[in-house]
Amino acid sequence: MLVRKRWVVSAVVLALLASPVAFARRPPGARSGHPAPAAKTPIDEFERMSPEQQQRALNLLPPGQRQKLQQRLQRFNQLPSEQQQTLRNLYNRLHELPPGRQESVRSAINRFSEQTPDRQQLIRDELRSMAPLPERDREARMATQEFRKSFSRKEQGIIKDMMPVLPSH
Repeated sequence: MLVRKRWVVSAVVLALLASPVAFARRPPGARSGHPAPAAKTPIDEFERMSPEQQQRALNLLPPGQRQKLQQRLQRFNQLPSEQQQTLRNLYNRLHELPPGRQESVRSAINRFSEQTPDRQQLIRDELRSMAPLPERDREARMATQEFRKSFSRKEQGIIKDMMPVLPSH
């Protein structure tokens, strides 16, 4: 039951992240210079299931939730493999965080999805521009007057809460 719930939540997170995460480019191991350990995430577990096992697991969900998840998985599967890998990398970075930080990122993703498309694009652009920066430069950027004028407090919070899944430098 716990494994089923974990991969369902993870698949939803992965699907929700499909639009805001083109900024996540490096795999988790690239941060330290060492290959990433073979993490067994709920996404990995789901992908290792046969199509029949996946369908049986999806059938355990309430109809509305199952339909939404199937649509999101279909959209994910239609993405180019590079974008799929980018999303997997992002998910792996999310999965490495302590539970409290994971919840902060998930909350930021939900708040992000409530923004208008034009504001979402500005937030995405900001995250992309911060991705190659070291942590201290990211913090300095968020402290600037320009940053504070460009983004509402809510948007600033979204960006700050998404920082843990940006590649480390």
